[in-house]
Amino acid sequence: MSARAPPRYVIRNREGEELVCPSLADLHALYSQGFLSDDDLVRPEGSPRWTPAGRMPALRGVRDRRADPRKMMVVLAAAMILVLGLALLARGLR
Repeated sequence: MSARAPPRYVIRNREGEELVCPSLADLHALYSQGFLSDDDLVRPEGSPRWTPAGRMPALRGVRDRRADPRKMMVVLAAAMILVLGLALLARGLR
């Protein structure tokens, strides 16, 4: 008894170029690293239905999970300012 091969996915970009992706894990990696845009079309091989990559349930939130370094810097700076402000306030109350 042979194991079933994982489904492959066909990707079509705006220019109409197509690429076959060997697995959902590979599709996930391409999307998370920005090689696929939200508007690129994806369908399981053998299916006639195209879905924009950004609307695929399997890819939902993938890019949101990646930490935005700018956002992290803003949070860190705000925390430092808060600690400094609290230290100055505590010092002034003595």
